[in-house]
Amino acid sequence: MSGQFDTPSKFPAKVLASLRPGFLTVFIGYGQGLADGGIPYEVPIDDIPFDLRLPNSEFTAIIDPANSGIIDIERNTPE
Repeated sequence: MSGQFDTPSKFPAKVLASLRPGFLTVFIGYGQGLADGGIPYEVPIDDIPFDLRLPNSEFTAIIDPANSGIIDIERNTPE
């Protein structure tokens, strides 16, 4: 067992800022366990919908280990 997941998994995510042209810094796993603040991850800006690119925007990132990146975004809906 390698300690990695084999299928796409969902993680809460929160946008920090655009610290590099063409990329957004996103905290993946925000609010979960030891990674309470999340793990910073640079994502191509075109992978995130326009209205979710603002700092502190929260969404659910679907990550595929085979692609080593975000394959889809789910919007958080108010309950």
